[in-house]
Amino acid sequence: MKKHILIITIGILLGFLVGYYMLVSEQNANVDSLVLLGSSMLGVLVAYLNYFISIFLDKVMPWKIYEGSRLFTGVISHFILSLCIVLLGFYIYSSINSEVSFFTTYKLTNIKLGILLFLISIVFQVVYFVLYSYYSYSILQIETVKLERNQVEHQLNALKSQISPHFLFNGLNTASSLIHKDENKASLFIRKLAQMYANVLKSYSNKLTTLNKELELVESYNFLISNRFGNKYSCEILIDDEILNTKIPPLALEMLVENAVKHNVLSEESPLKVKITNDDQFIYVENNITSTPKKVASLQIGLKNINTRYVLLTGKGVVITNGNRFLVKLPIIR
Repeated sequence: MKKHILIITIGILLGFLVGYYMLVSEQNANVDSLVLLGSSMLGVLVAYLNYFISIFLDKVMPWKIYEGSRLFTGVISHFILSLCIVLLGFYIYSSINSEVSFFTTYKLTNIKLGILLFLISIVFQVVYFVLYSYYSYSILQIETVKLERNQVEHQLNALKSQISPHFLFNGLNTASSLIHKDENKASLFIRKLAQMYANVLKSYSNKLTTLNKELELVESYNFLISNRFGNKYSCEILIDDEILNTKIPPLALEMLVENAVKHNVLSEESPLKVKITNDDQFIYVENNITSTPKKVASLQIGLKNINTRYVLLTGKGVVITNGNRFLVKLPIIR
């Protein structure tokens, strides 16, 4: 709608100005308002025809391929069409008005009119090229953003598809080892594991969850691990209330705590101590290092998965420090 309003406005304005120039300025005569109205309508006709010619030329001679030829062809075609229509209009006018001779009265004016229309055609093509280039660039940028977003979506979906089996795999391993030691604890562990897995599936479709919900999942996991290892394991959570509503990728904290349990030997002499804290920029997940268990089955998912999700969602990766203590810093997503 805006496009048509713009075309009509430009056509009326140019048609009126050209008509006034032809009939008044050169001849110093009073012109009937109907004549100026006719020239304005003629201007609208020329504007629309030039618009459709531009669309046709864009298809047969794209700017990207025939930039110079397209500009030259556009100027010449618009000039010839505009000049023919305008001269035809004034020829009809002179035929109706017996006092005006098209070939004698407007001879010099027609030459000036041709020069004027040629300049207008050049200006039109330059402006059209600038607008067309800007529009094409905007479309390209939008398509690029859409493509990047779709790519990120596919990558995130692939990463999320890893989370569910990773959680279930480690949970079942823990339940398997617990069955041989304490059947009652194993039964309780499996029931709690089922509840946790249901929560995992609920958050499966989300890119982000609140830190508060993630901590609830960590608390549930701590309950399971504490039932298995007793005082061989502890997890201290010291998170400021101000960041509880910030965002975090689902299962990011739980997977870090899970990996700490998985890659350390838990004993009464060397208990595993996990600590979750924060500052203004990061959430810290820290644990002491005991000794590495033998024959630990690993899907090689945890840290790499978390880091990749952070990079895709925020452009920032996690920070890992592996020395006397193992520390992972997760950027706070506000």
